[in-house]
Amino acid sequence: MGKSSSAKKVARAARAGGATSTGKRRNLLFPVSIAVVVLAGVLIIGLARNTNSTAAEEAPKVGDHIHVAYGIYVCDTFLPPLTDTGADTLGIHTHGDGIIHVHPFGSAAAGKNATLATWGKTDGLSFSKGGFNVNGTAYDNGYDCNGQPARVALYVWNADDTSAAPQVITTNIADFRLDKDRQAVVLAVVPDGVTPPPPTSIPELDKLSDVPGASTTSTAPTTVPATPDTAADTSTTTGP
Repeated sequence: MGKSSSAKKVARAARAGGATSTGKRRNLLFPVSIAVVVLAGVLIIGLARNTNSTAAEEAPKVGDHIHVAYGIYVCDTFLPPLTDTGADTLGIHTHGDGIIHVHPFGSAAAGKNATLATWGKTDGLSFSKGGFNVNGTAYDNGYDCNGQPARVALYVWNADDTSAAPQVITTNIADFRLDKDRQAVVLAVVPDGVTPPPPTSIPELDKLSDVPGASTTSTAPTTVPATPDTAADTSTTTGP
C-alpha cells in the first residue's frame, strides 16, 4: 500500500508539473505574439515612410513647378483639352489649356507618384490594361478608326525639338512619369504606322504665369512721359 500511495503521489506531481509547464508556455506565447504584431506594424510604417520619403526626394519634389504640353488624339483628331473635374488635392492639374501643371503638394504627387494616372484622378482620365477612358468613352487596343483597328500608345517629345522622332510607349502608360519640364506628350489611339502630330498646346508653355520668376506681361502700349528736352525735340514748329 505504501508503494502504491507513493506512485500515485509521483503521478499527481508529474501531472501538476506538466500542467504548470503548459500554462507557462501559454503565458509566454501571448506576449511573444503581441511583440510580433507590434514589430510587423513598425516595419510596415517604416516601409511606408521610406517609400514616401524616396518619392519626395525624386523629381518632381514638393515645391517644384513642372509643365507638360499634352494632347489626346483619336484616329485623326485631337479631343478638346481636359478640365479639372474637382478640386486638386494632390498638386497635378490642368487649366483647360492643354498643359499638365505639376506642383506637388506632398509625397502623393511627388517623385514616382507624379504619373499620368495620378493626374487623371483630377481630370477624369483613367487607364486600363489595354487603353484608357475619358469623358465616359473607352479607347482600347483594337478601337475602330474608320474601319482600321487602332492601338493605344503614348508619344513623347521634347517640346523644344518636335522635329525629332518621338519616344513611343505602349505598355504601363499610366505609370509614365511627369518628371521633366517642357515635355510634350500625346496619348493616342491610331492605326499601326500612324504617328500623331505633337500637341497643339506647346506654345502655351511660353505663356505660363505660374512659373517661378514669371510675371504677367501686358501687351497694351506703354506711354513714357516725355522729358523737357524730348518734348522740345518732338514739337512741331510752324514758320511764319
